[in-house]
Amino acid sequence: MSNIQFRSAEHRDFFLENMSKCRVNDCYHRAFFYVMGIASETRANISQMFDFKNDCIEPDGMHGGWQTSGTVRVCRLAFNLWNGYTDMDSPQSFTPEDLFCCEFAPYLMEGIKVRYPEYCRDLPAPRKQNELSR
Repeated sequence: MSNIQFRSAEHRDFFLENMSKCRVNDCYHRAFFYVMGIASETRANISQMFDFKNDCIEPDGMHGGWQTSGTVRVCRLAFNLWNGYTDMDSPQSFTPEDLFCCEFAPYLMEGIKVRYPEYCRDLPAPRKQNELSR
């Protein structure tokens, strides 16, 4: 977890604070709180998006008046990383084309790495052309 790239100190602090509130420290919780911490608006409204008592997401929070086009993308990816959530009325809103078309894209990718560490590993350096012919 030490190599996670946070957007800001506030992002890091939000992540650590919310993980300490959880009963479970797993890749689902880590990815959710990492992604939800990307934007200041999602950090400020986490209680509308997550029920700590019941340890579950709150999809109704997607309709809060504070949401912007960018924060909606953040919430959609966080929910999807939590349990595969998509909105049945607009599943196309959960495609990479829609989700990653915003300023938060590098951090959204980082959230995917947090959720799927076993698949998101560094690739080996490409071999030089003359090494391939051996």
